[in-house]
Amino acid sequence: MNIFLEHYNYLKNEAGLLLKHAQAEPPSDEAISRFRTLETHASLAPSNKPAIAALQLKHALTVIAIENGYDSWDELKKAIEQAAATPPLAEVKDQFYPMRGAAYWNNWFASYKKAKDVHKQSGGFLLPFRNQFFICEEGFVDELGIPAALPEWKTIGFDWVHPANVKAWLRLNERYASKLAAK
Repeated sequence: MNIFLEHYNYLKNEAGLLLKHAQAEPPSDEAISRFRTLETHASLAPSNKPAIAALQLKHALTVIAIENGYDSWDELKKAIEQAAATPPLAEVKDQFYPMRGAAYWNNWFASYKKAKDVHKQSGGFLLPFRNQFFICEEGFVDELGIPAALPEWKTIGFDWVHPANVKAWLRLNERYASKLAAK
């Protein structure tokens, strides 16, 4: 599994859902609010049916790009594609769970959805391991060499699998890849 391409597909799906929620009857206030981040749709109102009907997937993709720290979907796509072609973190194996990780108490999950549900309730750091997921504590990520105190962790929502912000995630990826390369 290439984690970057997985997340790219996840973001495309999120854009489709955003558009669907904005064009639902009644329109989602949250979705409409997110579309207002676009300069061209700053005055979008739930009552403006023609404007809502005119929304397209390209608009939703741009919203997702802006929320992830990029000016356009093309810019976001290029950054993800570049990361996807760069080892050692593109293919998820055991990079996030070295042998020394056994000293920590972690919660393990077979599905991302279950891991995310628990993560939302209990906090921690959500990381991948092969085709599984686990939630760990601050000391674990400190031990990995990607300190919990880095502001990017908060920006990505403490979720390495489907982060809240791609730009911050890629900075953390660069830092960790450099750490792995130095070993």
